[in-house]
Amino acid sequence: MNDTLKTLLQKIKSPKLLIIIGISGMLLICLSSFIGGGTKKQKSAPTGENITADEYRDQLEESVAGIVKSITGSKKVNVVITLESGIRYSYADINEGTSANKTESNSESSSSESKQTYITVKSADGGEQALLVTTEMPEVRGVAIVCEGGDNEQTNEKIKNAVTAALNITSKRVYIAGGSFDEKR
Repeated sequence: MNDTLKTLLQKIKSPKLLIIIGISGMLLICLSSFIGGGTKKQKSAPTGENITADEYRDQLEESVAGIVKSITGSKKVNVVITLESGIRYSYADINEGTSANKTESNSESSSSESKQTYITVKSADGGEQALLVTTEMPEVRGVAIVCEGGDNEQTNEKIKNAVTAALNITSKRVYIAGGSFDEKR
């Protein structure tokens, strides 16, 4: 076993074999990019890059409505969520600065100039975009819920506990009211 390993290593050290292995490796990489590269379409959940604050709020409202429907058993629930601000994006940047300046008396003084320079990447269409590091979704300011059975104290408490846990907010930010929904509307 040990002898076969030594002979294999000696064969690999030959330059011709290394060149052949290298070229075949590059061909496999190129081949894989042509065969499976652009044919698959992936559907992904909305990320911070392509979602707006309104879409984010709508998703939260649908989620909370689903929770309330599960608790009350009613299909008619109205949920309104207000957000603190919009979506915040943080981009990769380079801080340049600290240059040395000489004054007339030949003494050196150091001053700091801060320039905001962003790291950019080339996009598929050839343009340049700043490199996105983090996307911070806005905090929930408040939630108002109107549902059948919202006036019931036990149901109200269940809904409030579920919503505060799901959205990580205090119970002071959640208002629940009972309502009657007409079938005519």
